[in-house]
Order: sequence, then structure tokens, then C-alpha cells
Amino acid sequence: MERVKLSDRPVASPPLAGPRTETIQLVPVEPAHGLLDMPFVQHEAPTRRSYSVKAKLFAGVVAVPTIALTAYFFLFAADRYVAEASFIVRSAVSQSAVPVPQMGGLPGRHGDAGLADAVSTYVLSRDMVDQLEPQDGLRDVLSRGGWDFVYRFPVFWRRDDKEQLYRHYLMMVDAEVDKTNGINTIAVRTFRPEDSQRLAEALLQHAEELINRLNERMIRDAEAYAQSVVARARDHVVEVALQLAAFRNAVGSVDPSRESATALDQIAQMATEVAETEAKLQQQMALSPSSPALLALRERIRTAKEQIEKEKRKIVGADQSLTTRLGEFEKLTLDRELAAREMDGALANLTSARQDAQRQHLYLQRISEPNLADEARYPRRLLGIAIAFAAFFALFVVVNAVYTSIREHRA
Repeated sequence: MERVKLSDRPVASPPLAGPRTETIQLVPVEPAHGLLDMPFVQHEAPTRRSYSVKAKLFAGVVAVPTIALTAYFFLFAADRYVAEASFIVRSAVSQSAVPVPQMGGLPGRHGDAGLADAVSTYVLSRDMVDQLEPQDGLRDVLSRGGWDFVYRFPVFWRRDDKEQLYRHYLMMVDAEVDKTNGINTIAVRTFRPEDSQRLAEALLQHAEELINRLNERMIRDAEAYAQSVVARARDHVVEVALQLAAFRNAVGSVDPSRESATALDQIAQMATEVAETEAKLQQQMALSPSSPALLALRERIRTAKEQIEKEKRKIVGADQSLTTRLGEFEKLTLDRELAAREMDGALANLTSARQDAQRQHLYLQRISEPNLADEARYPRRLLGIAIAFAAFFALFVVVNAVYTSIREHRA
């Protein structure tokens, strides 16, 4: 092993004009006390490597995405104009908005439970897109974004089909409802202010058509049910009338109850005559027991009593008696009266259903019309860049911390 030793020889003074120099002489030295040779390992400075990795990470996570986003905002992003409109759904009997409970239901007297939500859902539905595309030129409105490859439709990296059109529509239209007062608000964002206003107006018109269809169906269903009740009552009335007519034809009597009443009146009259005749007979026997008129009075009493018994047998006591026929007749008569009452109730229910349907009729009442925007509300370039930079920097901090922790564990 060689050690470095400075030479003991004097060094001549250098010339005044040149720089001062020193001479070093290498002298071999024997190792003492068994010195060991240790290999020299050169380590790289960790500070420079750490700085290099951190710089690359910062450039990849923060700088490059922020620059790319800035380029998009200022070179490609198209201005978007917003048109807003608000409305409420109210019933014909109330000027207040239809309440929005937690549970849904059909339109009723106190409004539809969730109808305001239903309108907002319909505005954001595929059915609405299917109407706007052919009727209101939705595809043409969304294709006016110039080079904006995010909000313009269609673009090269997205399929040009109805599903993608619907998803893009959801990016451009918002619809929400205030649960406290039932006010619906829609907002439309397009690349021209007149397109936003026209598209918002079209949404309101289609929402009104939806409510009208719901009203028509409500009225139709209520009236159809009432009509079915009337039809069943009418069929019942006809059935009972036919049974009563068949019974009258079978027994040969129009009204057994009247015949029974007539027979009872006749029996009462004959019983009165018998009583009067018996009184005359008793009087005649007291005055003239041998009078020939007594025989005629007795015959008259006998004939009257036989007639009374005959009339009684007509009313009771035989299979074809008035009592047997009267029971069936009264049953059919009662059925006829009940069927008539049922018919009257069904007709009243039909009238009431029509009146209730008119009272329950729902309307879309506009609060604010779609506005024509004076200036673009989107994109908010500086705010977007600032938010993106903050998000990218937060991601950089997290990634750098994870990388540093892994490196320290490996060391």
C-alpha cells in the first residue's frame, strides 16, 4: 500500500510572474501494525438524485397537466351561455305549488305526491332527448362548439349514437326541484344564447305536454271506472226487470201484492155483509120466528161465508196461492228497488268523478321565462385553472410522500 508523503527537499521560489506551485512526491511506506486495506466506495450525492426525481414528479403531476388544461381553456374551450327558467305545478283549486311528499302517487285532490320530481325526471330522460332531437334540432345545437372536444357533440373520440347523445345532453341541461316550495328550475347551457333560450322554451313546452297527458289519463281512468260501475248497475237493473217479467208471465199476474190487497178488501166487505145479515137474522127471528124471510137470510149468510173461505184459499193455503207468489214477487220487487238505487248511485258517482277530475286538474305555471344571456357564463377559465392546479399539487404532495416513504424503507 502506498501512502502520500510530502517531499522534504526545499522548493525553489517560483518566478514572480507565474503562479506558486508545490511538488508532491509519492513515497512507498510499509504498513504498520497490520493495517488493512479498505476498498474505496464512492456514493452519489442523495440530494441531487432526490431533487431530480421530485422535479420530474412535479412536472408530470402538476406542471404538464396544468399547462395542458390551460391550453384547452384558452385555445379550444368554447363559450357556453346559460338560459334558466322556473315554474311550479299547481292544481285548479289551489294557487299554491303542488307539495312534494316523500312517497309518490297518482294525481289527486291535494296534488301529485312527487309530480314535481316527475317533471324534473322527465326533463332529464331519454324520452325528452327523443323529442328534442327531431323537433327542436338538439343535435345541431350541440354541434356548434367549434374545436371544443369536451362539450361539442359529436367528436372523433366519442361514438355518434343515441346513448352518447343522451349522456352529452345531461352535461348541458340541469333540472332540480326545491322540496320546500315545489319550485322547479331548469338550466340549459349551449354555445349560443338564442339556442339556450329556445331549448329551455322547448323543455317547458314538453313538460306542459307531460302534465296534460297525466291529466287526460287521470280523467280517463276516473271516468272509465265510474262508467264501469254504471254499466254493472244497468246490467243488474235489466237482469232484475227480466226476472220480474218472467215471474209475471209464469203466474199470470201483473202485481200479486195488489191482487192480495184487493182480495183482502173483498173479504173484509163480505165479512161486514155477513155480520149485518146475521144481525138482521137475529132481529127477524126475534120479531117473527116463522117468517119466510129467515130462510133467505140464512142462505145469504152461508153463501157469503163460502165466498170468504174461497177468497182466503186464494190468498193462503195452496201452492198457487197469492201468499206464495207474493213472496217471490216482493223479493224481485226489492231487488228492482236496490238495483235502481245502485243505478242512481253509479250515475251520481260518474258526475262526481267528472267534477273531481276538473278540480284535480293540474297546470304548469311559469314563474320566470327562459332568459337570453348577455354574456357567457362558462367556461370559468381562471377559476378552473386555479382549482385544477390546487388539485394537481395536492396529488403531487401525496405521491411524493408515498415515494419518499418507500425509498426510506428500502434504504
